[in-house]
Amino acid sequence: MEQNKFLNDSPEQVVIFPKPRIIRINNAESERAYGLFDSETGTQVTGFKKGIEGQIEFAGLDPNKHYDVGAIESMGDNKPEFAIAWISRMKDNTDDILKNSGNLPVEYPKPYEIIDNNNKNNIFDIVDDNGETVGQVINLSQTGDKPRFVWITTLKMKDNSKE
Repeated sequence: MEQNKFLNDSPEQVVIFPKPRIIRINNAESERAYGLFDSETGTQVTGFKKGIEGQIEFAGLDPNKHYDVGAIESMGDNKPEFAIAWISRMKDNTDDILKNSGNLPVEYPKPYEIIDNNNKNNIFDIVDDNGETVGQVINLSQTGDKPRFVWITTLKMKDNSKE
């Protein structure tokens, strides 16, 4: 199995601490807001937190769940809600990665890019560095241009064994 290459040279750094389960975003950008998603179901599990202070921490997380981190821009005073759908060839390798970390924090890989294909249904593609769609982000709450989903990072890996 080969790990996906990731896009976006974002200055943010997303780190997961195995015990206790904490996800921290270092160098959070003030114009962005960050939220967590259940990797298995794609359901948004937290509200978005604005990156005003430069660091965001999600603590008290369920150690049995795996989380994806998403970033949006132009949140305003809205309470946006999104969902994520990974395609079947994406494999969640979080347990193996954390098990082999010696209980040390693990940095998430670089984020996947979100592509707006001018879809009127508020569904946007998640693409790898080859432009291949590996999932979709669905805007459940907003219409129009705001807020804009800019990236998602995950410990899912592309399963090349079936290709």
